[in-house]
Amino acid sequence: MKNLKNYIALIAVFIALFTACKRDTNINIVEGTASSFIANLDLRRVYTGNEVLLTKAATREAVYIKGQVISDHSGGNLPQGLLFVQNAKNLGGGVDSLRGIAINIGVAAANYIPGDSVHVNIEGGTLKRVNGILQITGLTEAKVERKATGVNLRVTQVSTSNLKLSPERYESCLAIIYNCNFEPNIGVETLEGIKTFNEGSGDLQMNVSSNASFKNEFLPYSAIIKGLIIPNSTGLQQIYPRVKSDFTPTSLTVDASIPLGPNPVIITGFFADPSSTDANNEYIQLMATQDLDFRQKNFSVFTTNNAGASTPTGFPTKGWATGDLRTYKFNITRGTVAKGTFFYVGGNKLINGNGSTDISNANWVVSKQYSNIDGDDGIGTKTTNLLANTGNAGGIAVFATTTVNLNTVPSDVVFFAGGGSLFGSGVGYAICDNDRYKRNNGATFQPFYMQGTNTTKVGANPGVNSFSYLGGVYDATTKKWVGSLRVDKPVLTPKTLADIEGKSDVTKVIN
Repeated sequence: MKNLKNYIALIAVFIALFTACKRDTNINIVEGTASSFIANLDLRRVYTGNEVLLTKAATREAVYIKGQVISDHSGGNLPQGLLFVQNAKNLGGGVDSLRGIAINIGVAAANYIPGDSVHVNIEGGTLKRVNGILQITGLTEAKVERKATGVNLRVTQVSTSNLKLSPERYESCLAIIYNCNFEPNIGVETLEGIKTFNEGSGDLQMNVSSNASFKNEFLPYSAIIKGLIIPNSTGLQQIYPRVKSDFTPTSLTVDASIPLGPNPVIITGFFADPSSTDANNEYIQLMATQDLDFRQKNFSVFTTNNAGASTPTGFPTKGWATGDLRTYKFNITRGTVAKGTFFYVGGNKLINGNGSTDISNANWVVSKQYSNIDGDDGIGTKTTNLLANTGNAGGIAVFATTTVNLNTVPSDVVFFAGGGSLFGSGVGYAICDNDRYKRNNGATFQPFYMQGTNTTKVGANPGVNSFSYLGGVYDATTKKWVGSLRVDKPVLTPKTLADIEGKSDVTKVIN
């Protein structure tokens, strides 16, 4: 009887809690004390495809939004009449609730500048899509009250992959996109128009109108673009730089006549076992030993995974080009990198897997969803484990070409962890002359890993949540490694780019 009473009491508590916290399944707002303010996150959820008259009943008694103005009409490149405001809602748990909204108040939108803090009375307005843009219409400037100026603006880093995954999340927000690579007619083509660029993970579009004050600036090979994410009439999200200073050219001019050295790119680190999942979260850190423009001279990066289940089994008959689950290829055909600086190839631009810091601001020449897409030129089957962490050998090689066969000599190569079917019957993974491997041991030719004296590795099986930085010093004049051998130096659970680039003993290029 005592147990029965306890069960009844427990059930009553659950019923009370459920009743007190009833949740609307459509807009995900917990019922409670009504607020006169509604966050953009919740306001955007009110719209389900049909225009909505913004009454108290529609917004749960809310009549205002508040936030920071991010639009700047002084450059003439934003849709006229729209005031763009973004705000965030405190959801806890690290959830990013920053959302933007467009408010049509006519020509008065130009009276507000980035950093203004405003309260907007939205009651009586209509929420609908006009020319693809979700916006509040039917309001006048009298509905807008400026509360402060000079507020620091939040700028969201955006890539093609995350924009395509969550377009609604970024619409009408202030964003920045790094490593924007164009294919312009240099010295002829200007910014004006819709320009397609690639930032490593896919193509995006920049929109510069014929009214923009900076439309006649020449289009460079690469740039950093800041601006508003705004959809076109078909729903395709584009970035609109607001003023000239939102578009920063970053092209590096490289003399194409300068020949490549024997090791124009070197391997400086890798992340083989990030948190959450390995799928699309592993990456490789590299460094240039001379200025490079990958449009002029294409490169490629290969990884090899020799776990027991990786096919084809046996010795790699085509070396790094074996493909399937043994090797995976990334072509590098765009972007520039300066001598002695880091750049990256891999999956998502996150430092340590899902939910970790976005490091889009690093120089990513390739960002590819390798667990969803086969390797370039058909070399490599899509995989959830790009870099081995099973105990068998894993390796990375970079080539100063995209045409690679059994005997092509890499620019650099490293191996880690254990064994597997790596060399035999005259085939294997080609190595180069670097700090760990030599193609000739005296009079003996030994061009493959695990052949002759080429048996060393930079470390054992990489640790979980540990970025492996390798260190070492490369002399660009003698074109040789000097000092200590590269070795796996783990950075446990890195949180910022400085954690993997800022160590005193990271890889360096001298002279």
